Amino acid sequence: MNWESLRAAKQAEIRQLATVQLSEVTPSIRSFAQYVTTHKQDLAVIAALKRADPQTGRSWAGHDLVSLARQCDDAEVGAVAVYTEPSVFGSSMDDLRAIAAAVSAPVLRLDLVLHPNQIHHARLCGADAVLLSASAVDAATLESLATVASSAHVAQVIAVQTQTELEQALASGAFILGIASPSGRLDLAHLNALAALVPPQKTVIALDEISMPEEYAALQGKVDAVMVSDRLLDAADVGVALEDLTRGEKAKNL
Repeated sequence: MNWESLRAAKQAEIRQLATVQLSEVTPSIRSFAQYVTTHKQDLAVIAALKRADPQTGRSWAGHDLVSLARQCDDAEVGAVAVYTEPSVFGSSMDDLRAIAAAVSAPVLRLDLVLHPNQIHHARLCGADAVLLSASAVDAATLESLATVASSAHVAQVIAVQTQTELEQALASGAFILGIASPSGRLDLAHLNALAALVPPQKTVIALDEISMPEEYAALQGKVDAVMVSDRLLDAADVGVALEDLTRGEKAKNL
């Protein structure tokens, strides 16, 4: 996902939030890091929910995302992520708020975050983690946003696309790294090359969505968690869809 394309929408959001009275933020008690960190011994699934896919043009406008999130929770996904720019994904902060109240799994806000008020608002809506893009802000701003999130016990997933961005994120002390390809589509070679540069004690998430068992198997041992979206949105039975996605690798380990 090209998060930079959302800048105009997010600047409008920031202006709107400046006029809103943000009440005291209650720290998150759901540990996103704990649920998605596997030390590369397993591969956690993060269910990424939306109503539209800007890359494929597909739409799930009629989907009940709260019901889908509950099914994902029952299937014991590592976390639930919600895309929150309605003009692009059809899903919003209202969806995140409703989902966060309905599930026990930690909830990640997937959006372009440029200002502390966006973090406060995300937490007030129930988010336990936020995505911070290393390419969208300078190093000082990234560190400042991470500090704001930490003060509310909100986990930060630092999104990186290049080795330079990865080095900057590591230098800032980032614990959770989200690796994406510049194209926004899964590029296993690119992902593996950057993941190999991350110290083993850090948590790594593949941000480009996967949908095939072969992709899941290829990332086993390379990252801690993967994003799954369209496969779940298309599924008649979420539990079966997840089992079909992961069972090939699990069968090899029996």
